[in-house]
Amino acid sequence: MLEDTRRRILEYNNGKSALERGREIKKIFPLLAEDIIRMADQAMEGMLVLPGTGPDLFFVGNPPLWQSNPCGDNEYTYFLNRMFHVKTLSEAYSLTGNLKYAEKAISEMRNWIETVHCPGILDESGAYDLQAFDCCSPWRALEVGIRGYRTWPIIIELLADTPSYTEDFHSLVVRSCREHCRILSEISPKLWPDADHNHYIMENLGLLSLTLLFPEIDSEGNMRKQAEDELSRCIENQSTADGGQIEGCPSYHNGSVYWFSLRNSISRKYGIPVPDEYTDRLKRMFVHSIHATRPSGGNFPWGDSHTAEKETMSLAAIACYMATGEREYLQSAAYFSPARIIEKDMRDNLWRFTDLEKLRIDYEYAAENPLKPELPCVEWDKELKQAFIRTGWEKDAAAVMTACRTPIKNNHAHMDPGGFDFMAYGEPLVSDPGIYTYKDSIDRYHFKSTGWHNCAMINHKDAWQYIASWKYGKQKPGDIIAVQDDDSCMTVISEHMNYEPVRMRRMLSLIDRRMLLVIDAASGMADGDTMQSTFHINSPQIRMVGMNCIASYSPGKPNVLIASSGDCAGTEIISGKISTDNDVWHDSMIVRFNTGKAGHGYTVHAALLVPFKSGEDIVSPIPLRLDAEESSISASFCFNGRSYAVVHRDLKTTVEIKEV
Repeated sequence: MLEDTRRRILEYNNGKSALERGREIKKIFPLLAEDIIRMADQAMEGMLVLPGTGPDLFFVGNPPLWQSNPCGDNEYTYFLNRMFHVKTLSEAYSLTGNLKYAEKAISEMRNWIETVHCPGILDESGAYDLQAFDCCSPWRALEVGIRGYRTWPIIIELLADTPSYTEDFHSLVVRSCREHCRILSEISPKLWPDADHNHYIMENLGLLSLTLLFPEIDSEGNMRKQAEDELSRCIENQSTADGGQIEGCPSYHNGSVYWFSLRNSISRKYGIPVPDEYTDRLKRMFVHSIHATRPSGGNFPWGDSHTAEKETMSLAAIACYMATGEREYLQSAAYFSPARIIEKDMRDNLWRFTDLEKLRIDYEYAAENPLKPELPCVEWDKELKQAFIRTGWEKDAAAVMTACRTPIKNNHAHMDPGGFDFMAYGEPLVSDPGIYTYKDSIDRYHFKSTGWHNCAMINHKDAWQYIASWKYGKQKPGDIIAVQDDDSCMTVISEHMNYEPVRMRRMLSLIDRRMLLVIDAASGMADGDTMQSTFHINSPQIRMVGMNCIASYSPGKPNVLIASSGDCAGTEIISGKISTDNDVWHDSMIVRFNTGKAGHGYTVHAALLVPFKSGEDIVSPIPLRLDAEESSISASFCFNGRSYAVVHRDLKTTVEIKEV
């Protein structure tokens, strides 16, 4: 049986052994090879960086204590048991030929198989025990799928011809892979009957990968067909007409592009066709990846999304390049992402590329010829209830992302209906706070809370109840109700009922290709109700500029002035945090303007956000006048020798600009 596996591995890798593939990678990408070897040396000592450990190396045991959770973070258990570090050890063997890496990898894989036993698939009544595979466990179905597509196939391919990979060990591996496939074939479809979650993509990739690597597990091909059919159903059910992934988080969108693309690259390796409609949808998803990218690169960090280091458009581009071989994807990545990020995304997938010389040529071309998008500057994904507006595709453009998707799709969403993220001159200025952690804690609450987002609130309350990290109370309807794009301005209007009977409406207008006007209007308020308009400023310091203006203070960086239509009485200033990656944050400031109820249960607040380049002084306040009725709202101000009159009426925005 082992000899058959070795023969198939050689055949499907164009006759190249693990050491031949490693030598080729090391020659073409020497720095990436060094990086892999460095991480493998750390793994040899049991030193890893995992969720909950912070950014520093942490001793996980030698061999790892697979079922221990010293950090109290479920993600620690999940990531350790995905066995990424064992894959890294296997790659280090391929790169160096040093058997110590292979022996260590096989030793840890054997230890895992022999000590981390699969739960019974049926409960005492004979029914499927779904909870056993949907809880914090090394055998959660997602971890089963990730091992099945992301790590174990590459580990086996690279180590199968080493002395430590014996017939006895191979029998253990195949037996465990049978257990993996049974879970993915029988349990996963019951966990995700609607094929509407990113977990199910990875679980079917695991089933596809393992049945192709070990056809003896699936002698009639039923499980492989199931995986292919369900991947087609996943992309149909999870991608909107405009190309967004239904969960609405840019990180998970880019991750989904990557996962969907692996079907193409894995299928090509084994000579299996993929339906054209599937690949067409994948390409539409990449266009959404571009819209969800900030002008200077990295994600708009909506929901549980990273900003710059993980699951950005760079990963989606690498994925689509693997799926299609079209170098334009690499050129798009080169426009938005530094080489460090692109190569990090390549590093994890180097052994998936069957033509490394083509990759080298295409990547060098892309680095010299980055591709600036030729796409509209306004994108409204109506199903996701998201909109992206920008003044252009230059890296210093002003850009806004906003969304009002309530009820939410799943608990990756944050409690931020009508919130936004605003950047200009290459810097996030008034920012979504990001993700920080999945761990159920006060930090998780803060980063998801309405009060830490650029939202309007009633009576300082969250838009809906936070129960736990993955559990909310009910939400009321909300949506983006109008998007306008013309010469005078770009406007997005959202509305929601999460403070029922209060109706919250927000108008975001990008004016004169620079300034963002934010108008919050609440109707149906009761006596004693107040409205708060919150702005999360990406700066550890702020200062007052006149009576009604607050400005960020970040020397050597772009800054933003926020002018309020109120008198700033009762304004709150709160210390905050903004996260760019798991367990990583920096200090920020939250400014909250309070507005009392006006006549007839109606109140309005306006704020003008004016960005300034690095080195530009913010010395003068900008008086902002607001006149409001329920049928019409007018804001006026002067800036840089011009007067502006902005009127919102009947979901239409008009702007009059005059020289003064």
